[in-house]
Amino acid sequence: MAMKTLIIGMMGVGLLLAGGCVTMVDQNTMAQQQADMERMREDVQRLHEKLNGIELEQQNLTRDIGAARGSSKEDMVIRNRLDTLERQVQSLAAGRESDRKEIVNKVASLVGSSSGGGSSAGHSSSSHSSAGSSQTGYEHVVEPGQSLSAIAAAYKVSMTSIKKANNLKSSTLRIGQKLFIPKN
Repeated sequence: MAMKTLIIGMMGVGLLLAGGCVTMVDQNTMAQQQADMERMREDVQRLHEKLNGIELEQQNLTRDIGAARGSSKEDMVIRNRLDTLERQVQSLAAGRESDRKEIVNKVASLVGSSSGGGSSAGHSSSSHSSAGSSQTGYEHVVEPGQSLSAIAAAYKVSMTSIKKANNLKSSTLRIGQKLFIPKN
């Protein structure tokens, strides 16, 4: 048994001696590991800060996308409203053009009915000679509010024939101006 105790004692001393060497190596390794751990903590801290920045940027982008979606909805509503208004304006313009034609026709018929074939206010029968050709027709005195187109419609002649018979360069008329209206 003594031998066993001696062997165990020697192993214990060997372990103690070997353990002291391991302790020195372990302290160097631990110091290196602690330095590595500190670097890893710093890296983790930097990554955590980057992650916070990315999350903040994501929140901003999400907010911007929501705002863009909202504005595109508003834009769509505005476009629809503009389309509706444009259709209404076109409808009103067509109605206005129809009303204008109706008024011109009424004025033309009033002017035509007042011409009645005989002499009355604003016109009289006459003959007109121009450049070697003799024409028969009416003399018309332009009254306030009358236009060449209304007068032509009233006498059932073209504006061109009135302009040609009177050597007019434009359709502009003066109140009191005398026009020769050729008969068809």
